[in-house]
Amino acid sequence: MATISHEPPATTTVARRYEYKVLDTTARLEEELNALGAIGWQVVGVTTKKQLFIAPPQAIILMREL
Repeated sequence: MATISHEPPATTTVARRYEYKVLDTTARLEEELNALGAIGWQVVGVTTKKQLFIAPPQAIILMREL
């Protein structure tokens, strides 16, 4: 009879840090989003003034991992 030992994989916990940005909607919005996407920013939401007091009407919320 063979004995097989299974060791649990080593786990380490790393706290992830994120950076957020609120982008005002402008005439050049598509160009801005493409440029920001190329450097790692992702759209995580769209808001209106009613949802977020400090945001302009229809702001886009972006985030990226540091």
